[in-house]
Amino acid sequence: MNPRFLLPTLFLLCSAHGAAPTINSSLLNDQAERLYREIDAAVKTAGGDLNAQHLHLAVAFSTGHFARDPRMAEAARVIASDLAQQHLVDGDQLSSYAWEQRLWPHAGETLNPLKITRDRAALRATFQNLWPRTAQAGSEGGHDTEAVITELAQRFEGQTDTVLVLLTNTAASSAGRAGERTIGENDPEYVSALTRWTRVRTNTTGATLSLPFGEGDRTLDAVILTPRSFSGAALSRPRTELLTEQTDAPTPEPQQIPWLPVLLAGAAAAAIAGLLLARRRGGAASRPSRREPLTLHVAGRAFPLKDSKDGDVICTVVGPGYPIPPSSAQYVTLGAGLPAIKFLTVTRTGSGLKVTPDLDVTVEGDAPAPIPADRDAEYTLTVKGRAPSKPNLPPRPYQTTLTLALRPEEHP
Repeated sequence: MNPRFLLPTLFLLCSAHGAAPTINSSLLNDQAERLYREIDAAVKTAGGDLNAQHLHLAVAFSTGHFARDPRMAEAARVIASDLAQQHLVDGDQLSSYAWEQRLWPHAGETLNPLKITRDRAALRATFQNLWPRTAQAGSEGGHDTEAVITELAQRFEGQTDTVLVLLTNTAASSAGRAGERTIGENDPEYVSALTRWTRVRTNTTGATLSLPFGEGDRTLDAVILTPRSFSGAALSRPRTELLTEQTDAPTPEPQQIPWLPVLLAGAAAAAIAGLLLARRRGGAASRPSRREPLTLHVAGRAFPLKDSKDGDVICTVVGPGYPIPPSSAQYVTLGAGLPAIKFLTVTRTGSGLKVTPDLDVTVEGDAPAPIPADRDAEYTLTVKGRAPSKPNLPPRPYQTTLTLALRPEEHP
C-alpha cells in the first residue's frame, strides 16, 4: 500500500448488536491495491498497458446479500472507492452496476459513465450516489454470476478499453428462491461471451481474488474480466506521473495585479471608513460583513465554511439508526420516527452550497440552487419520500422539515 494515497475512508458499519467494527480503512485499502495489481496484470495479458492507456472501469455489485450482510456490502463499496480514487486519472471513465439474478437498474446507474477529472474531492463525493446501496426491490437473495457476465459482455460489446470487476459475497452462482435456476457455465450465450472476454479465475469459486474485510476469516470475491484484446486511448504521460498531479482543488494560476492603484484605493477606502465610524453615535456594533466567514447550522449542528473548498462535503443528513462511520463528523442525525436512510448531502460548489437529495428522496423549499455561501440567511426545506421501515417490507411514506441557516462565525 502506498501511504501517499491512503484515504480517510469510511470504517465499516457497526453490527446489529452495536459492536465496534473489526476492520479498518488500511485493510480495505490493501485489498484495493491487490485488486488493481490483478487488473493491471490481466490487461497486460490482453496486450494492453494501463500505465500508457486510458481505462473504463465498470464495477458491478451483487446486492442479494446487502440487507442481511451490510458490513460486507459496505466493504465492497469502500474497496471500489479506493480502487477508483487511487488509480483512475483525468479522462478515464467509471461505471457502476447492480445485479442479482440479472442486472437491475439502481439509481446511481444514471451517472454512467462517470468522466474522471483531476478533482479528487469531487470524485469522492460522487461515490455516495454512484454505488448501489440496497438490494433489488422484492429481493430473495442469490445471484447469477454467469448471467450478469453475459449481460455486461453484450452491453460493452466492442469497447476494448473496458475492464469489468464483479464484487460479490461469492463468485459461485446461487438461486434466490425455490425452483429458480441459474444459467450455468454451459449456457450458449455465456460461452459466446467468453470468446470475446477473458474471465480471470484463480480459485474454485470462480473468483479472481478473495478479499478479506476484517471480520474473522470471511472474504468477499472479486471477478475480473478483460477484452480478449485490450486497447485504450493513449495517455498524455504515464499513469504513475499523472496520479501524482491529482488534486482536491486545482489552484488557479496567479494573475498579475497592479498593486499601486490597489494600495492607493485601499488607503482612500480606509480613510473614508474611519470618518464614517467616527461619526457613528451610541457605539452600537455594526452587523457582520457579508464577507465574514459564515457557518452552516443544521439540526443543532454547526459547520464552519471558512476553509471549505469546491467539492467538499459540508454535511450529510440521515435518519435515526443510519449506520454512521465512527470517523465521519459531518453526519447530522434527524429525530425519531424517520427511516434509517440518508436524506441529503450538502457540498461546497464554487461560492455556494449544493443540496443533493439521496436516491428516492424529494427535497422542496425556498432555497435557491446553489445556496449563496456568503449571505446571512435561513432556508426551510421539506424532505419527503417513501422508504421501508424494516428490511423486506413495503416502503412507507415519510416527511419532515429541515432548516438550513447561514450565520456569521461566533468569535470568543
